[in-house]
Amino acid sequence: MVYKTQIDFFQNTHFEFDGDALLLKNSSDTTANVIEFVTSPNNPDRNLREAVVPQGASVRAIYDHAYYWPHFTALLASADEDVMIFTISKLTGHVGSRIG
Repeated sequence: MVYKTQIDFFQNTHFEFDGDALLLKNSSDTTANVIEFVTSPNNPDRNLREAVVPQGASVRAIYDHAYYWPHFTALLASADEDVMIFTISKLTGHVGSRIG
């Protein structure tokens, strides 16, 4: 819920936090701009995740591969996403915070 708090804090009407990406999976609205954050492998269960919102011109996924290293998890396939970061906590200054 940190993203929602940040958007509310900055009172930005251009963005809206919707929470669960699964709610958009079967959406018929193809005009909405969507950014989906995908943590893979997920912390703490280490499950590998994929984006759930169908990708298109108005939908982008950002993959957080903070734990995508051989010494943390088995690498079953190579990662080749458009946008990959290797720790959102350091990117946004939330080191030590529990997000997700």
